[in-house]
Amino acid sequence: MAVADLSSSLIKAAEASHTDKPADSIAPAGTGVVRVGVHDASRLEWSVSVPLPTEVPLHYSIDVSIEIPTNTIARHSPWDQMQSFTRLDGPALTMVPGEAVSIDALRRGAVALANKLSRSSEGFSRQCRLATSLFARSASAELEQALGVWLDSALGIARDMRDRLASKRSEDAVELARERVLVDEYISIRLLELLSGAERALSKMYESPSPHAERFLPAVAALEERVADALEAEFQHRKVNGFLQPDPRSQGALEMYLDRSSRLKKHFQEVLFLEPETYHVADKIHHWVAAFVAVIASTWAFAWQIAIMNQGPSVGSSVSSGVVMLAVVAGLVYAAKDRIKEMGRSWLSGKVNRVYGAQRVAKFRAPARRLPGRDVIVSARESFDQSIEHQIDALNPESGATSQVTRFRYRHNGIVSPQAELSKSGVRRVKHVFRYDLSPLFARLDDAVKPVPVLDEVTRRVRFIDAPRCYRVPISVKVICGDTTYDESSTLVLHKRGLERLEKKEHDSDPRLMDAGIEPG
Repeated sequence: MAVADLSSSLIKAAEASHTDKPADSIAPAGTGVVRVGVHDASRLEWSVSVPLPTEVPLHYSIDVSIEIPTNTIARHSPWDQMQSFTRLDGPALTMVPGEAVSIDALRRGAVALANKLSRSSEGFSRQCRLATSLFARSASAELEQALGVWLDSALGIARDMRDRLASKRSEDAVELARERVLVDEYISIRLLELLSGAERALSKMYESPSPHAERFLPAVAALEERVADALEAEFQHRKVNGFLQPDPRSQGALEMYLDRSSRLKKHFQEVLFLEPETYHVADKIHHWVAAFVAVIASTWAFAWQIAIMNQGPSVGSSVSSGVVMLAVVAGLVYAAKDRIKEMGRSWLSGKVNRVYGAQRVAKFRAPARRLPGRDVIVSARESFDQSIEHQIDALNPESGATSQVTRFRYRHNGIVSPQAELSKSGVRRVKHVFRYDLSPLFARLDDAVKPVPVLDEVTRRVRFIDAPRCYRVPISVKVICGDTTYDESSTLVLHKRGLERLEKKEHDSDPRLMDAGIEPG
């Protein structure tokens, strides 16, 4: 199997399977606390990493705002569109000294290796981008040495972790031996992702606009040879061990490879997930509110019933008209009774949510296999509000024209409790990941491509070209963690076929780019 034929296939596999970090992401330099990105064609993703405290509980809050033109909103429940999960995170999720070798310990070690390989891959790609900068002056030998350090470090880490986690032991039980084989396969897949990402970063260096690009081409060629050798050695390792091979000539084989990669990733990362316990406040008090409002409505209807009975007709000639009037009034009373029940239930539920400060309460516990007491690591109160606002027209603010937008606002106020045992095992952060499905909007958007008339300079005739019809939705994420505030603002670009990309806020200073006006109908 030729290594060169697999390069593009492996790059796609790496992008498809590595969902923790979206392709289009925005994060504060050096913090990694907030990350906003496009998860797939229909879901927006934002993730927040909160430090695991060592002594006292840590209070934090997450505030997310999404502004969508009102005429594109389809009727739906925001809670039904959002998916969230919480897991432990850290640079060195290793076994605690003296801890017996177990399946969970092997899984944590594999995840720790995956984190290290991801950082090596990011460092390699960043070094490649810096080398192609207009201000870079490194010699070819220096560049080859610098990039070689990243590559050798990643390969060395993978080799050492294979010896520690994947090598068979005579004393292993059957299930532990099987887990070591899975660890070996998972290491192989993450190593292939790293090598294919390195190949992609090197290939982009050939397209550099830098006038000094020719000076580092020998280094790029030498590094590509090293990457190809490493890829070939890894494919040979997979062949010897009977692992699934990604065959570029077969779509079915590539599909099976991606599926296997996704299943392995979920298998190992599951060991880090916290167990959620959530309930909606309105559902919790629903029966009490319904009973209270029903008593009020029934009392009101009963009082009117007695009043009507005491006002019966006094003369025989008015009996028929009195009966009709009695029936009409009784019908109105009972209709009003039902409306009182519905309005009272909604009003009381809203009052309780505002007084309680949340619509949903969530607790995240450590699995029993990790902490026998299933201690609560994170407790949070969440709310999802929807409001209609009028915004000044950006084309001519002085004209007085406005446009309606619907603002979805998600708020999350939480407390992270310290856990000495988790800290000893290398856990440094708690990571929240939220994904919001925007697919209900797509049916109300205009066509993704529309013809635009242009004048052909040669024939002097009008011809039409297809132009993308995109819409821009402002997104803002604000995180307050202790005394520190992180604020990320960006613009989501989408069209009828799905989500396209994210643009940083500073790129949207032009009012023409800010315009998200959607044609009625």
